[in-house]
Amino acid sequence: MQAVTQHTPQAKITEQTFIDMGMWLTHPEQHNSEQLITLLDEDARLPLITLVNTYWLGGALHNSLKKSNVWQTLDQELKDYLTELEQFYNQRNQGIKQEAIFACQILKDNDIPVVILKGSASLFNGVFKPISNRFMTDIDLLVPEDKWQQATQLFHQHGYTQSLEELDNIGVNHHHAPPLFRQQGGHCCVELHRWALKEKYKDILSTNDVWQQAINLPLSEDLAVLQMVPTQQILLTIAHSELSHTAYQDTIIDWRQLYNLAALVTTHGNQIDWQQVLVKFDNKDYLPVLHAHLFAAEKLLRLQTPIAASNDLPQQHLAECINLYVKRQSGSEKYGHIKKVLNGYGAESILIVYGNKGRFPLLVGRLKHFYHHLNKLIRPKYVKRLIQRIKNS
Repeated sequence: MQAVTQHTPQAKITEQTFIDMGMWLTHPEQHNSEQLITLLDEDARLPLITLVNTYWLGGALHNSLKKSNVWQTLDQELKDYLTELEQFYNQRNQGIKQEAIFACQILKDNDIPVVILKGSASLFNGVFKPISNRFMTDIDLLVPEDKWQQATQLFHQHGYTQSLEELDNIGVNHHHAPPLFRQQGGHCCVELHRWALKEKYKDILSTNDVWQQAINLPLSEDLAVLQMVPTQQILLTIAHSELSHTAYQDTIIDWRQLYNLAALVTTHGNQIDWQQVLVKFDNKDYLPVLHAHLFAAEKLLRLQTPIAASNDLPQQHLAECINLYVKRQSGSEKYGHIKKVLNGYGAESILIVYGNKGRFPLLVGRLKHFYHHLNKLIRPKYVKRLIQRIKNS
């Protein structure tokens, strides 16, 4: 298996690697001879395997190839490698399904309504078949805002503890509580949401609309919760990725959410109101984001939607995303970490984390954030005292 996973200096990801990955993930029977030759060569396929693993799409690649005639042509080493990944993803997601049932049962037993969000819902509603198509990291549960604190306390009473490092913060104005993890038997973190999206983006997806339109979702024979209607699932996957997680601003292709979009469209089809999607994104700040996401899905996954843009801006954005990835790939991890740290000092991030009360909230918040990072690096006693003074200010 070493030959499959090792990343050599010659294994460079190019634009063609992006095209190849999208094709193998969604329409493997449409490959050309050059793409097949690359896949069958253990050195030539290293960039593809690297890109697949970067975005945790190994299970999806296995399942796509396994359903095609291509699988029979693969060497045993690659088959074994992808099969092992798929089995790991499947086993993990089976555990996450049980965690979701356990968490939702707590809420139902205490008469707290719950909408299961994003990938957590896709494990139960058939969007991901098999469930190993998606690598899951946590469970997102929306509860009424007036019951948010009560729900958090209930989870603490059932063995969940806050899963944050000593100095990390979710923020006083954040749309979800700090991740919670159950030490005894837990499979992943649970995030309790009070809003479906950040308040800044409520015009795209209103939490009130989510509650009003939510539909039934059985989790087991004895337990049912709520899920968002298909159109809202589309809105959330695009807005969460491109806006909340700043993929558009950072010129990044969020492959997991692109693949999620394709799975949602394939599953729900005519149930999606594309005109409503267009209306929700229809302003000067958000419309280019929508068009960029849909164009990337069309170009890379051949996903057709009725509201694709006719101008050149989405094409230019996709080209910039790919070019930046190719350029930065050798130091992408370091660059991504630096970028994340710097973005944390932006006005929006600071006010979400530290609030906007008191005099000069932005300045005080940035000072708190600076000492937060400084203390994580060196943590001498005098810095700790200074941090405490700032926290109390």
